Amino acid sequence: MKKNGFTLIELMIVIAIIGILAAVAVPQYSQYTKRAAFSEVKLAVAPIKSAVELCYHNEAGVDACNTSAPVVGVTSQVKPNILTRAASSALVTSVALVGTTEPIIEATAANVEGFAGETYVITGVTTGTTGVDRAISDWIESGTGCTAGYC
Repeated sequence: MKKNGFTLIELMIVIAIIGILAAVAVPQYSQYTKRAAFSEVKLAVAPIKSAVELCYHNEAGVDACNTSAPVVGVTSQVKPNILTRAASSALVTSVALVGTTEPIIEATAANVEGFAGETYVITGVTTGTTGVDRAISDWIESGTGCTAGYC
């Protein structure tokens, strides 16, 4: 006897396989799009990171680089307008240089795109103790955005 088409069981198996694939793919896609959007928050700290590295190298310490009070004679200090420009993105609420003894930069995501004010914090790993020996050798990522898996 000649068979025309698919049986009901074969169609149900195909639908079940598609359903299982969709159940796995949709949450992964959602996480992927959030990570992609959070990359804008990570990119907002890039100019601050470069400015801090330059200032830290030139002034041998982060205390002279802080924007809270201008230091006489420090030309490479991180200026407040750099922080304002870094936070001008639609997905970034604020960017701040919060470290006083170690370089710490904190960015906060806006409450859009499924975010709820997640933070992205990078902490500089310093080497040397005084003078020209002081340098930032690496940056460590942390914050609530990294805890959620967006870093």
